[in-house]
Formats: sequence, structure tokens, C-alpha cells
Amino acid sequence: MSPDGTNKILARWRQTGKWWECEPPIEVTRYLDHKNIRRESTTTLPILARPTQLKRYQPQENHKEDYSIRPRKRRDETVSVAMGHIKETATLQPKLIAETPYVPLHTLSGYSFGRSILLANEIPRLAAIAGLPAVAIVDRFSLTGAFELAKECAKQGIKPLIGASFELPEGGDIVLIARTSLGYKNLSRLITDCHLGEPRLHPLTTWHRLQTCNQDLICLTGGSIGPLDRLLIRRDYPAANALVQKLKSLYGPQNLFIEVERTFLPWERETEPRLRELAAHHNLKCVAAYPITHRRPQHFPAQDILACTETLSLVDEIIGRKPRRHESQPQPILPPLRALNAERYFRTSPEMHTLYQDAPHLLANTLLIADLCDDNVLPGRTELPPVTENPNQMLREVTYAGMHEWHRHVTPPLKARIDRELDRIISLGYANHFLVAWDMCQWASEKNIQFSGRGSVVDAAVAFCLGFSRIDAFTHNLHFERFLPPDGTKHPDIDIDFEAKRRDDVRNYLIHKYGQDHVATVAAIGSYRVRGIIREVGKALALPDPLIGFLAKKVHGSVNPESLYEALQKRPELRDSKISRERFQWVFKLAENLQDVPRNMRAHSSGVVISQTPIADTVPVMWSGSGDDQDSYLRIIQWDKRSAKHCYVKFDILCLRGQDVLSGTESRLRQSDPTFRVSKLETDDPTIYAAMRSHQTVGIPQSASPAMTQAHARIRTQNLKDASLVQAGIRPGVGGAVKLNTLIARRNGEKYSLSDPGLEKIVGDTYGIVVFQEQIDQLLEHFVGYSGGEAEETREKIHEKRHHNYGETIADSLRRRIIERGHTPEIAEEVLQLIIGFKGYGFAQGHALAFAEISARSVYCQQNFPAEYFAALLDAQPAGYYGPATLVNEARIRGLQVLPVDVNLSHDHVLVEDIRADDPTLIIPRGGIRLDLGLVHGLSRQTLHRIIESPRPFATFFDFVTRIRPRRDELEQLILCGALDSLHPHRRAMLWSINAAFQHARTILESDHTLPFAHPDPPIPTDIPDLNLAERLLAERNVLGLDIYQHLLAYERARIKAKGGITATEARQLPHGAKAFIVGNPIRLRMPPTPSGKRVVFFDLEDETGLMNVTCFDDTYQKFGHSIILSRFATVIGEIQRREDYPAFIAHSVHPYHPLLFADSQTNRTPAKTADFLVG
Repeated sequence: MSPDGTNKILARWRQTGKWWECEPPIEVTRYLDHKNIRRESTTTLPILARPTQLKRYQPQENHKEDYSIRPRKRRDETVSVAMGHIKETATLQPKLIAETPYVPLHTLSGYSFGRSILLANEIPRLAAIAGLPAVAIVDRFSLTGAFELAKECAKQGIKPLIGASFELPEGGDIVLIARTSLGYKNLSRLITDCHLGEPRLHPLTTWHRLQTCNQDLICLTGGSIGPLDRLLIRRDYPAANALVQKLKSLYGPQNLFIEVERTFLPWERETEPRLRELAAHHNLKCVAAYPITHRRPQHFPAQDILACTETLSLVDEIIGRKPRRHESQPQPILPPLRALNAERYFRTSPEMHTLYQDAPHLLANTLLIADLCDDNVLPGRTELPPVTENPNQMLREVTYAGMHEWHRHVTPPLKARIDRELDRIISLGYANHFLVAWDMCQWASEKNIQFSGRGSVVDAAVAFCLGFSRIDAFTHNLHFERFLPPDGTKHPDIDIDFEAKRRDDVRNYLIHKYGQDHVATVAAIGSYRVRGIIREVGKALALPDPLIGFLAKKVHGSVNPESLYEALQKRPELRDSKISRERFQWVFKLAENLQDVPRNMRAHSSGVVISQTPIADTVPVMWSGSGDDQDSYLRIIQWDKRSAKHCYVKFDILCLRGQDVLSGTESRLRQSDPTFRVSKLETDDPTIYAAMRSHQTVGIPQSASPAMTQAHARIRTQNLKDASLVQAGIRPGVGGAVKLNTLIARRNGEKYSLSDPGLEKIVGDTYGIVVFQEQIDQLLEHFVGYSGGEAEETREKIHEKRHHNYGETIADSLRRRIIERGHTPEIAEEVLQLIIGFKGYGFAQGHALAFAEISARSVYCQQNFPAEYFAALLDAQPAGYYGPATLVNEARIRGLQVLPVDVNLSHDHVLVEDIRADDPTLIIPRGGIRLDLGLVHGLSRQTLHRIIESPRPFATFFDFVTRIRPRRDELEQLILCGALDSLHPHRRAMLWSINAAFQHARTILESDHTLPFAHPDPPIPTDIPDLNLAERLLAERNVLGLDIYQHLLAYERARIKAKGGITATEARQLPHGAKAFIVGNPIRLRMPPTPSGKRVVFFDLEDETGLMNVTCFDDTYQKFGHSIILSRFATVIGEIQRREDYPAFIAHSVHPYHPLLFADSQTNRTPAKTADFLVG
């Protein structure tokens, strides 16, 4: 009955309100009234009142500041700014220092991983809003955010305090803040010891480590998460007294402060008097501080859910399932990471003074600590270790030697350019920098490792002579000032691409040469993105795994957390997926606050720093990597590349999979021709560029995308220079600075004029369009009168501050200077439009040439050595725009026979084999490629190596199982993909015999003193039907990710043709405006933004004859988006559009296609598809 006794109760439950804002809970009763009508009633329940003594803690001020300020990463701005979608954000104006300020001393950022949702560069903004004079960042065992904090503090005009938190062996965190640069060095060394001296991901300090690095550090006892408070909670007063005495002896009474926290925890009223007593007894000062983890109380749910994901706990659990410490470390009882309430937010001065109004001296001591610390404790730049005693002389010697080796005739202009570059390099003190890179490349060359320079270093003729660039800057007349301005305002950036599979060898060489204490890898910091947030939050909220996976797959990369609700209504692929907004509302609410919060730290793919002094003196070093033992881990610094550049000369040991493709091709060809070298191939062969013009670029690194293919056809590429125009025009992507359509039109005959000879010299070769970054520098130098350094700095600012329209803000100044130098206003305006208009992302000319050169060599190898090339290409995956399925299809189209995985023949790399033609007496040399065992999904490296290393061939199916002993799932995969067909042709029979095979293997293993033939193979069933064609094809596609013999649509061709459908190849031959329908596999979907804001979807439709580029405008996308994105095969109805004779297919409608081949199969459904998106 209901509370009044007259109604029938159906259900009763309680709903919590915004409890972090003290909103009371409500009780909901659902009942049937006396008329049998279902109704609900709600009752507000009483909230537990805070102690009366704590009423003084409540702020009296109604704050209206915007605490949602969060500097977003600019990963999407390249796209959005170019389309005009980003609005200019107002520059934050710091308030005047508050009348009664304080300093937050225990602020944690997201770099404490799971303990805070604050960003390091967000903290100074919060402090500026609150009118605070200084702020500290004290991340757990980390100085990752030090430079980010200091840089933003400088902008806001407040003082940065750099520190870290350390967990003691007995539990509890203390806070150490650097007073001086020596204190910072001790912090860095201490953090390094805590990481490298402990198992990976489990840093821990010891009293010995604290004692060895204790100079110039201020110590705080840590508040409620500190060891002192924990002892007092347990009422272990002697141990608490001993702890204070130990810390006092380490840091001195003037540097030790007792942290007094007031965040409404139940034990505070008992521990605070004890803390004050201890401070008085030891003649120490108390200070007001507490761990700050989020901005305002309303942001606490995001912080709490982050703690859940870090500890692997559900929202209704306190202790998570993730071990807090390694099994080899002390195992005290540790308090939960999840906070009891929402009070650890960033408070303003009035709020803090209300909170501590009975103890204002505690706040005054925060200012005292800030005054004790130097204004800048961060380290300066380090030096490289010397390669030789006289680096200047050695650089000249090796450069001149390379000049004579690479140039047949050394002309006076060439010698003059080399000398000019060498003089500048030496005068600016960078000789050692070049020698380190040269030495690294010399070693790589001796080890037959493919490499080549990229980026602005290619603009240096010295780089070509030293051998780490394959582009001759002198011949191409590249602009050296782009790489190294004469005023030294820019450090040389030497980027070199090595083979991906050999990059670790190069890194290990540097470690061996200079010592492991002087070489480390730069960190890469991963942050939460949409799918990761959905998965982690869903797990914490105890949503079922299938449901989480369903939602994560449907929300693809072009949907941001801020637009999830909107996307569910506007995106057809989401709208038609029946995702319940109500069910996922908390996932969506939390997603926005978790966006960009750091999630993990790993080794950067390429960045390496080298220092003459130990790296740990400058930045903490920690473990990163994967493997079963500590020896396989990498040492990484705790800074990403943005922070590392402040102190280190960074070398980018980059990898370009195109180098692996060329290396793999070369190694296969050298088996028959030991003199073959990819580096000796000529890049001026006309057949190379004929292939580029004729759309034959599938599988070509740096040139395979539809946009690149279309650009080569439209621009009618004739040579390497033309290919570089395509690279610079297309590869920067949406938001790129090059006006490629205008360039193509002018190249194809559109009239244009340049009003000054200087313009003709600078942009004449690019048809009056700025294509390369160097051209902006040259315009600024020639017309404005800037030095090389000023020009480069201005160009970078125009790009970096494009969302603030920086170019327009300096336009008047530039115009005035151009006119003052004797040019007419008309010329000034023309120059200005060229400079200001190039504000998107662009390439250096040398960089574009370097990528074009790799593409050119790849095209040559593909055209002349197809088997070797495609074998190398498949080995190097992922290597380019398309995946293995498309590449195998292309190999078949080019006449190669694709041979299946075979445990008797396959290796860990793709093999090139001779094949028999239709005439059995005729052998086609090198006419086929044998797929490798590594393609078998789920096959472990250990099993793969046992197969390769075992004596082959295997005699029977049972012989294979006995000798290799694969796992059951591995054996099933090998059977399903046909890898055991040479042992027995009946796949279903082998599946049925797995148990017998394992029993047979155990029998032989247990009777190792008997001969093998004493145990004959068990019989394999013969009375069961084998897998039909559809089941075989699907199994091969599922296990290998590709079709072996034919594309699946080849089996559907007769049916499609009977209905009037055509192939992709036939569609490419149709005239402009011709209507048709094509059936294919939609792959490589792109959704770049448009000026109108409408969606345009581009994708490739793949069938057995190749690819057709398809465009779907917004109307078509809104109607058929679900079919486009989620259909394994699709029927596309539309018409051909030709642009400079390049064909594209404009879709009018798209419908799922259900292959007849699978209609009668027990496995009647093709694998579920999640679109492989390329966003932007």
C-alpha cells in the first residue's frame, strides 16, 4: 500500500540529485490509486547536515567566473580553421591580484594519470581568474607538465612552482617543491630513481632515495593522502612523531611544512588539532593545502569516473581490481583513490579565506613558500656530446669528400654554396649537430638500412653531401635560409626517415655510442578520445561489454564528445543504429569533460634526445615499452616533443614505410643481382611519370590516395618537380595552404600575370601560386626586407596564429615596408595577398621533393619488378593508404598469382615464387607471391617461429600438430584459412579431428622411447561434407583479412551484369554524365568539412577490377549514410563526372548488396563492418 494506506504500491526507488552540490535525494513511489490508475509521487529526503562548526567554510561570494576554460589541443584546427569554423577566442585577461591571495600548493594535473582532470596549461588560467600570485603543480612522480605550466604562467603573469608527489614505502604521498635550480635537479634525479629502480608503471620512493636527493626542496606532508594524516587517523601518535622527525632531519625545519587540509572529510576534526600540536612540538609551520583535482564541484563526476577507470572499479565500488603496487614491493593497506566528496576543487581566495577564516596564518604560509622559491627553477639548454676534438674541421672534411663523391663536376657556384652553408653552420655552433646525424647515417649505411632526409634539412646542400638527403639542394635551388636562418633564431631540425623495422637498431646504436644515461626517447602522451572515453566510462558504469562495443564502433573518429548528442540525430549512420540517448546520457555527459585528459605515456615513435650531461639532471627518465623483461623496455624522458625542445637538441629517427618497401624490394632483387641498389635508380625515367598520370598509383607510398591520384592526372605530372607540386598541394590535407585548383588551371592554360620581376623569380615556377614555405620566406626577404630569421619567424606566426588572423593584423606594417622599399601599392597588395593567403599547413620544398623521390622510386619498382615489389609492400604493412586486401587485389589485377598460406612453404615474410602457366610445361619465373604466416589472425609469434624452424615438409595433419603443438584456436585458424590444405584437402574433417590430433600428440610425447611409426595417425572422418565455397571464402577473409584467389565480387559478377551493373574499370571508361550502377566494397571513407557546413562523403568502391572514387553529397549522405558506412557491399547508383579527364562517380543512391553466394550458406552473413575512416 501507499503511505496513506489506500493505494497499491508497484515500485519504490531513490534517485540522487547533484550530491556534490548538496542537492537532496528524492524517493519515487509508483502506485495504483483507488481508480486503478498508475501514478507516481516524489518525496524529498533530508540530507545529512554538515557539522555546525563548518558553516564558516561556505563562501559568501557569488562567483560568476567561467571555470569551463580549457585550452583544447589543436588536432582538428588544421581542418576547421581552413573552413572558417573556428571562432576567434578572446584572450584571457588575468585579474588583479586578490586583496587576500593565497597559493595553491598541491595541484595535480592530468599527468598524475587518473588522479586529476585538470590540464597543466589550464591550471595557470584558473589561478589568473582567481587573482592568485602563484600556483604549484605537484604531479605524482612526474615533471611532465613543468614547462607547460611555466609557459602559461608567463602569459598570465603569475609565478610557477614546480614540484612532485612521492609515495612512501609504508604508504602515503608527500609533496616536494623545488626552491632553486639545484632543487629541480634533485627532483628530477629522485623521480628517475623511483622509476628506473622499480618495476615499470610502479614507481616508489624509499627513504634512502629521499636522503640522496634532498637539497633545496620544500616538503609538505601531503594532507589527507599523506603518511602523516594516515598515522593520525589510526591514532598511531608515536609513529607520527617519528615521521615528522625523519622528514625534519631530511629537509630542515625551514623547509618542512605540515599540510592542513579542510575538505570536509570525517576525520579532519580529530586530525587537525594533532597536526598543529606536532607542528608546535617540532617548531614547524602549518600551511593550508589539499590535493586539487578538478575545477569546480560540478566537474567532480568526471574526476570520479576517471579514478574508476584508473583503478578498474565500478561506480558502486570503492576498491578497484587493479593492483596498486607490484608484487615485489611492500604491500601496506592503501586508502582508496576515489575521493569521498567533491571538495577537492580549485578554490578562489574568498572561498579559501572563508574556509580558513579561523587560521589566516595557514594561508599566509602559502605565500611564504612561494617567496622561498626562485622565479625560475627550470633547466637551460644542454649540449651534444662531442663526436671529435675538432668538429668544425671534421665537418668540412666529410662534407667536401661527399661533395666530390655525389657531384661529378664541382663548379665554382656549387663550391661557393657549400662553403656558405658550412660557414653558417660552424659560426652558429652546429657542427657537432651535423656530425652526430652524419655518424648515425654512416652506421645505417654500413648495415644496409634504407634512409633519407625529410623536412627543411633537405634544403641544405650540405645534407646531400653528407649523405642523409637524396635530394640535391644545389641542383633544385632550394632555399637554405628556411632550414637555418643566418641570425640563428632557429635551431636546425634534422629529420631522417629510416626503415620502420630497423629504427630500433639505429636508436640502440646511439645508446651504445653515447651511453644510456645520455640518450633517451621523447615521450608521447596519449589522451582520451571519443571511443576510448565510451569504452572506459561504459565499463565503470557497468554497461554490458557488447553494448559498449556496439556504441564505440558506431561513433567513429569524426564525432567529437561535444557533438555526440547532435550526432545521434544528424548522422544517419548513428540515427539509424537505434542508440538510446537516454541510456547513454551519463556517458555523453562525462565524455566532454574527459576529452584531452592524459591517458597514458609511451615512447614517441621517432624523437630521441642526446645530451653531454646525464639526462636525469634535466628531466626525469622512466621506463616505457613492452615485453616480458625489463631489458626490453625503452628509457623515455617525461617530456613530449614540445617541452623537450626547450632543453635538448632532438633528433627525429623517423620511419617511413616506403623505405621498408624499397628495402624489401632491393633485398629480393639482390638474390639474383647482387649489384642492384634502389638508391642508384634514376628518378627521371619517363615511364615513372606516365604511370602517375595514368592513375597507376595504388600501393605507392606517399601517392596512393584518390586525391593524390587525381592530382597527378590533372596536373599531368612530367618529372620530379611536378610530383613535388602534388605532394605539397595534397599531403597537407584539408586546411592545406596551397590553392591547387588555381595552380592546375594555370598550368593547363589559364592566363595570369605577375607585376614584378621579383615575383616572377620567386613564384614564377609555380604559376604565380605560393606552393612551398620557402616562397613566403623569400617574399618577405625580397619585398619587405626581413632577414632570414625574421622571415621564418613571421611565416610560422602566420600559420600558428591563423585562427586569430595574425596575417591581417600585420598587413598594414608589411604594406608600408614594401612601399618604403620602392614598390608600388599595387605590387605591395599583390605580395600581401600571397603572404597572408598562405596561412594553412604547407610543406618545405625539400620535404615535398623527398617524398616525391620515394614515390618515384616506388613506381619504378612496381612497374618493373611487380612480384618483388608487392611482396615487400605486403611485408611492410601498414604502408600507405590501402590495406592488404586492396593491395592483393591490385597484385592480381597486375597479373600476379597470389598463393595461399601453406605451413610447408610459407615463411614470416611474403615469398616470390615461380608459377606454372595453364600449360603445365611452361613456368613463369617470379610470377607469384606466397602469403606469409604472419597474416594468420591470432597466430602467436612463438608458434609462427616453431613452424618456420621445424624441418619441413610436415608429412600429415597429425605430424604437424605433434611437432608444433599449437593452441586450439591457432590450429582452427590455420585450418580455416587453408594453411593445412597441403596436408589434407578436407577442412571440416580436420576441424573434427582436432581432439584426436591433440590426443595423438600427447601419446607420442608421453612415450618418447618408442619409434614414431609405432603410433600410426588416427583416421580422419570421410563421411562429413567439407566447407562449401562460400564458407571457405568467408573463412579466408576472416582469418587473413583478404581474398586469396579472387575478390568476393568476382563470384557475383554474372548476377550483377545480368541486372545491368558494370565494373569499376568499365565505369572509369564512361563519358562525362553517363549514368550507371556499380556494386563494390565501400572502403576508405572521408568526411572533410566544407565551407557550407554540409557533409560530403568520399569513398572508394572496390571490386575485382579495381577502385572507383565515389562522391556522396549531403542529400545523398543523409538518405543513405547508414548503407554507405555500415554495409559490407553496396550498390551505388549515380553518374560519371570528369575533371581534367579524371573520372569520379557521383552517387545518387546507395543500397546494401547481399551476395547470392552466401544465400544458402550456413554462414550467410559477411563479417560485420566498421568503416575505416580517414577524417579530414
